[in-house]
Amino acid sequence: MIGRGCALGLIAAAALTALPAAAQNSYSFLDAGKSAVSYSLATAAPQLACKEMRQAGGRGVTVLSAELVAAAGSTPEFCRVLGVIAPEIRFEVALPSTWNRRLYMRGNGGFAGEALDAPPRVAQRDDALRHGFAAAQTNTGHDAASEPLASFAMSYQKQVDYAFRAVHETAQTAKRIVRAYYERTAAYSYFDGCSTGGRQGLISAQRFPGDFDGIAVGAPVLNFTDVMVWNLWNARALEKSALTLDKMSLVADAVTRKCDAKDGLADGLIADPRACDFDPAADLPKCTGDRDAPGCFTSGQIGALKAVYGGVVSNGKPYFPGQPLSAEKIGLDFVNLRDKVSGWDGWLITKSGPSRQLLYGESFFKYMAFGKPDPAYDWHAFDYDKDPARLTEIRRLLDATDPDLSAFKSRGGKIVHYAGWSDTALTPLMTIGYYEQVNARMGASTRDFYRLFMVPGMFHCRGGFGTDRVDALTALVNWVENGTAPEKIVATQMDGGKLVRSRPLCPYPQTAHYAGSGSADEAASFTCR
Repeated sequence: MIGRGCALGLIAAAALTALPAAAQNSYSFLDAGKSAVSYSLATAAPQLACKEMRQAGGRGVTVLSAELVAAAGSTPEFCRVLGVIAPEIRFEVALPSTWNRRLYMRGNGGFAGEALDAPPRVAQRDDALRHGFAAAQTNTGHDAASEPLASFAMSYQKQVDYAFRAVHETAQTAKRIVRAYYERTAAYSYFDGCSTGGRQGLISAQRFPGDFDGIAVGAPVLNFTDVMVWNLWNARALEKSALTLDKMSLVADAVTRKCDAKDGLADGLIADPRACDFDPAADLPKCTGDRDAPGCFTSGQIGALKAVYGGVVSNGKPYFPGQPLSAEKIGLDFVNLRDKVSGWDGWLITKSGPSRQLLYGESFFKYMAFGKPDPAYDWHAFDYDKDPARLTEIRRLLDATDPDLSAFKSRGGKIVHYAGWSDTALTPLMTIGYYEQVNARMGASTRDFYRLFMVPGMFHCRGGFGTDRVDALTALVNWVENGTAPEKIVATQMDGGKLVRSRPLCPYPQTAHYAGSGSADEAASFTCR
């Protein structure tokens, strides 16, 4: 249940330490061994000693250290360059001693500010190094440990750095460092990010179309501003009529009964939740006398569900899409991939304290939304009819909603975009809405450079009860370098360390259809249409 007190405290601290680093898919390079692309162009070797890279600064860039890191296990020897781009953008560039002439940059999560040596970030960097890539990353200009959530935005410069400047400047700096170390330019540059990282990828394509040849975009918070409005909308609905996780299990069962088989196969997944005609008012048991009790729903609880599913309303009109059905179900927690939780657990409903949606939304409105930070701002004061008009400036700075990708396309750039249908951090309807806007703007040629893959049953970036192991990066490299557009991406699902399901992900608006024979847990039994 959502409480009114929203001091950061222990809950916010947990969100800061775990969520940003976890909000990445982490399965890039998974399919590299099966790829038609050889991850080894004519390789290059260093032309300078690693320690000489301490002199590679300039133009507002200071290199703090350059140290040769010995090979360890499967991670090869590399030169680790750490530095600062003025005023406070920290970056790392990792340079393998045998380089495949590709640059890989990883995105951030949440309000960013992650430590560059956070274990999930180190793991992804080392994956890139094992495949011969030089790897770059940034903290976007602030330290979340000392400036939690959006509190860094007391500084306008840090807002700009977080919005787009840090990724651009780090990409350009990494390319210069690569060129100096190997005396060769990167043949291809790739960006890979989910959540905030997905937004970073899209805003890079929109603002700086020359930075990357290929961008893997996962569950992007592309309309950041209205996501924060949506967060407050959901918090207000659930505060009025609290729902428990026990009640959400009843909702999950009712949704599954009504809609699982609508896609032609009763497999626990709903291929496209928009086709589900579940109605809380008609399909859930009502409490006698409208008195709350286990196993039933009050009129207020039904109203709260309808508000969350229906989305934000402003001046009597739909303003921002709601939460699609199917996320109520139990699946692997996206943070640790061990615990099994409802998709609503944490993001929308908690056993105590504010939800993650409310933590992010409240912090945004305190520090970023209205131009002048107000740490005392009460989120209950937001007026859905009047206040959206006050968000113009932050929207221009932060949102990645421009559908004109013509400059990126003209350079030969490619985008592989994926999102989970059961994501409660960011409504997948926002992702689909943007892709359709790009289609409307750029026409049939959109498929020539940009494809979207929806993932049934996946939570935020990963986890859930469907196939969440999605390697968009390998498909992207194939497309950029071989011209092989992805007609499908085979995703997999693990449970208890065992492969339990594979399924093709199809380019939107296609979905995977069971062929009528063969195992429903094997990708070969499905076709895209």
